[in-house]
Amino acid sequence: MATGLARAQIGCNCVGRSLQSAPLRLSRPLQSSRSQRQQKRGSLCVRAENRYPDPTFVQETLGAFPDKGIANVEEARALFSEGGYVYLDVRPQLEYEEAGKVPGSVNIPVVNSKRKWDPEQNKKVFEKSDNPDFVKTIEKRYPDKETKFLVGCSDGRKYSLDALGALDEAGYGNLAGLKGGYYAWFRVFDNKLARRNLGEYQEEVIHGGDSGGIHASGAGFERVDTADRFVPPSFD
Repeated sequence: MATGLARAQIGCNCVGRSLQSAPLRLSRPLQSSRSQRQQKRGSLCVRAENRYPDPTFVQETLGAFPDKGIANVEEARALFSEGGYVYLDVRPQLEYEEAGKVPGSVNIPVVNSKRKWDPEQNKKVFEKSDNPDFVKTIEKRYPDKETKFLVGCSDGRKYSLDALGALDEAGYGNLAGLKGGYYAWFRVFDNKLARRNLGEYQEEVIHGGDSGGIHASGAGFERVDTADRFVPPSFD
């Protein structure tokens, strides 16, 4: 009996040591608990609602502008589609036509640009000059100084800051600048103002899946829009 008990104890000790030292291997990943899945889904829902066209988000955005000054893409979409703001694209006409534009936007360039052959570089280069009629053109088209303008360029800085300053000096008070400019907008909305696939992907994660995992939605990475790989063209 003692010998058998000793063997049993040795066996238990060996098993204990092997369990402590051996790494834990599972045949399939652990599943999140229901509460964890609900928390994940809830956090995603909050993030999804904090954007256009959520009614609360739209209402809060319209109340925050023009005092807030600079709008991100979601806020800009709310101002443009729900707030009566004119999307004023101040890029050069050449850039506006070749790089892309927001449907329904108005192009009045703060800078004029054209291609010109440079014999020293043996290639065409962009020749730029200030548009002396920028403010005059806007005042002719929009004489009401209460007109709401959402001002955008390529990246939100290159031309927009000068345009916002000129419009402010001209007496226009309802001004908002688009953070990131057209290229930031392009990554979220397509040329029909529809949200791009990345946004649809996130919505499917929230509404279509039965767990907190991305693949539970049935969405595949191959559906992610090519805008994610977009490289802005150069007009310098």
